[in-house]
Amino acid sequence: MTAQAHPLVRRVNWLHVIAAGLAAGLFINIFEYVAHRVLLNNAWTAAFRALGKTPTGWGAFIPANFFVGLLMVWFFARLRLHHDEGVISALKSGLGIWAVFWFIPMMAMMPMDLFPNWLLVSVFVLGFVEVNLAALLGAWLYNRA
Repeated sequence: MTAQAHPLVRRVNWLHVIAAGLAAGLFINIFEYVAHRVLLNNAWTAAFRALGKTPTGWGAFIPANFFVGLLMVWFFARLRLHHDEGVISALKSGLGIWAVFWFIPMMAMMPMDLFPNWLLVSVFVLGFVEVNLAALLGAWLYNRA
């Protein structure tokens, strides 16, 4: 006799995680482009110029942001197994991802005095908005798929 999972036992659907996570990552990439390459581009250029550098390598963030989207939707999928399937779990996953990938790194950079603090604060404020919107999108897509 083979062991079968109880019908009420829910599992993470990896196809949904991948599809919704890539969509969330795309949203993050678009938001990041508008925020940092359009709205804050002059500030970043000036900040790097003050260090004697030119801002390059922004493209490295593109795959990283897709990974962040995947990780966030996976985190949501794990949370929904034990909590609710809605907004609260989505925002919990967004908050966790924001803390690790936006808040902690920017706070750690502040004492180094490499970039203006207002610019670093803008990164984690904008990050808070974008990651929570991406979490809501990813959760909605995960639940709909």
